[in-house]
Amino acid sequence: MKQRKKKQGWFTGWILPIFIGAVIAFGVRTCVVSAARVPSASMYPTIPATSPTNFSYIAVNKLATELGQIHRGEVVVFHYPDDPSLLYVKRVVGMPGDTIKVTENAVYIDGKKLNEQNPDIAKSNGAEVGTFHVPAGHYFMLGDNRTNSEDSRVWVHKYVARSAIVGQASFVLYPLNKIGGIAQSVN
Repeated sequence: MKQRKKKQGWFTGWILPIFIGAVIAFGVRTCVVSAARVPSASMYPTIPATSPTNFSYIAVNKLATELGQIHRGEVVVFHYPDDPSLLYVKRVVGMPGDTIKVTENAVYIDGKKLNEQNPDIAKSNGAEVGTFHVPAGHYFMLGDNRTNSEDSRVWVHKYVARSAIVGQASFVLYPLNKIGGIAQSVN
């Protein structure tokens, strides 16, 4: 009898709480928030990664995009349209139905110049210019470091489906000297 109580105490005192904690952690990571590694400079300096060896980690808020609307200017993590096994992080510039015109030094949405006041967004778009018509249920993405960003301008599949968006890139976790929130607006 004593032996059985001892086994039950060990199970309820150690194993059960660890199991419950693991289930809760898995649920939070799957449905609420996760971390993502950013290995490129396409969002620099908003996200301070500059190369695969000088990377950043960010917190991805899955509920922000799962329960809410996607907004222009929001920085999101999504499955790359040309290879869905990869995750990318970019800023939403074009909404469903928009016509986006990217020139060397400006972005126009339905003929109106996008007023990008965020100092972290590049002033030059580089040579990757053109006009893009965003289909229903899709988004047009640009990196903040546009002269060093592979984004909707150059992808084979130019637009990101709503279903491919994983969550909002909300917080820089690493490097430690750059910890802080990620600006979510281009205006």
